Amino acid sequence: MASRPNILFVLVDQLGARWLPTYGHPIVRTPYLDRFAAESTVFERAITTSPVCTPYRGCLLSGRYPSQTGILSNGQSYPADAPSLGDHLNAAGYATHYVGKWHLSGAPQENRWVPPEQRAGFQHFIGWESHHVDHHAGLIWRDDPNGPIEMPGHETDSMTDIALRQLELAASGRNPFFIVLSYQAPHPPCSPPREFLDLYRGLDLLMEANADAATWYDMPHWSADYDAATFRQLYFGEISQLDAAFGRLLSRLDELGLRENTLVLFTSDHGEMAGAHGLFGKGVMFEESLHVPLIARAPGQASGHRTSQLAATVDLMPTLLDYAGVDRPLTAEGISLRAQIEGGTADEDRIVISEFQNFCATSQTWKLVTENRTLSPAALYRIAEDPFELENRLHDPDCAGIQSALQSALTSWHNRVVAGVAADPTELTS
Repeated sequence: MASRPNILFVLVDQLGARWLPTYGHPIVRTPYLDRFAAESTVFERAITTSPVCTPYRGCLLSGRYPSQTGILSNGQSYPADAPSLGDHLNAAGYATHYVGKWHLSGAPQENRWVPPEQRAGFQHFIGWESHHVDHHAGLIWRDDPNGPIEMPGHETDSMTDIALRQLELAASGRNPFFIVLSYQAPHPPCSPPREFLDLYRGLDLLMEANADAATWYDMPHWSADYDAATFRQLYFGEISQLDAAFGRLLSRLDELGLRENTLVLFTSDHGEMAGAHGLFGKGVMFEESLHVPLIARAPGQASGHRTSQLAATVDLMPTLLDYAGVDRPLTAEGISLRAQIEGGTADEDRIVISEFQNFCATSQTWKLVTENRTLSPAALYRIAEDPFELENRLHDPDCAGIQSALQSALTSWHNRVVAGVAADPTELTS
C-alpha cells in the first residue's frame, strides 16, 4: 500500500443501514454495493454522532461533537476559525476536492452557490448549499455565483458524471487526492427513474414489526403526499439508483488503475425512519435514524470481512488522517478505525454518544436515550434481541447494571463536552 493513499469518501444523504441488503434487508436491491461490501470491511454497527444533516457534517469535518463546534441544527455554517479535515489534508500535500451537497454555509438553506470562504478549505469545490427538492431540476456551482450548471435528468446520475470528471482530474495530478462525493439521494422527496421504481412495484414493503402502514407522508412544501408503502417504493427506488451510480464510480476507479492505492469509504450522515414507529425523517434516536452504513475498502484489499467494532462519526477524521499519515489534532475526538478496517480485533466494551434533541449512549447491544437534552433517562432498548425497539426496558430491574454503565458513560461525556454550553436545537425542518 502507498504510504499516502488516495481517499474517495462517498457520503449519501439519509440512508439508514436498516434499508440495505448488506445489513439484512430482504427486498432492497443494491448489487454494486453488495459486491463492494464483499471485498471490504463492513462495520456492523456504525452510529451517527448526530442524526441530522448539518450537525453531522460539522462533526465529520472537525472531528468534534456538535456541542463543541456549536453546530447544533440545520442552517448553521462551519466556523471560520475551526481547522477542517480539508485543511489538515491540504497541509499534508493532498489535493482536496468536494463535489455535491454542502449544507454548511448557513442561511438561506436553499439550492445556491457556496462562497469560497465558506468551503472549509477544500481546494476544488463544485457543489450547492442544500435543498434540491426536485431531483430532476438540480443546479450545481463552481466559482461563479451567477453561473449555475444545470444537472440534466436525475441529479444522482448527472452528479455522478461530474464526479467521474473530477476523479479523472484528481488522478492526473502529482499529489494524492481526497475526494468527498456528497450525494443528496436518497433524501426525500424521492423521484427515481421508472426502471428503479418498478423494482418495488407490487411488493410488501412494510414487513418490519415496527412498521406503521397507516402513517402518512405529508410534506406540502415539497408537494409530497402519500402513504408509507408509496414512500418506501420511492425511497427504495432511489437507493437502487444510487447503487448503480456507485457502481459506475468503482468501475472508473479500476479503469484508472487506482484500486491498489485508494481508500474507498461509503457511509451516510443519518438514516430515515420511513414509517417505522409511525415516523418519517430523522433526528430521533431510533435505529432507523441512528444506525448508518459504514463500509471501507483499504488500498489493495480484495477480501471482505465484518467487524463488530462500534463506530461513530467522530471516528472518521482520525481514521482518514491515520491513512494519510497525518497526526490527529489534539482537539479531535473519537478513535482511528484503521486497525479494524485491516482486520484487527474490536473493542467490545466501547460506548458511543449521539446528540441532537436527545442524548443517546449506545453499546454493542444496548441503547439508552434521554428526555430531551437532559441526563434523565427515557428509554432503554436491548438492540441485540429487540432490533425494532418495541420493548422499553428502563424499569426492568434485570437491566439495572447495563443502564448504570450507559448512564455513567453519558454523564462523563456530558460533563466534559456539554456542561456550561447553552444548547437548544431548533425543530427539524428538512
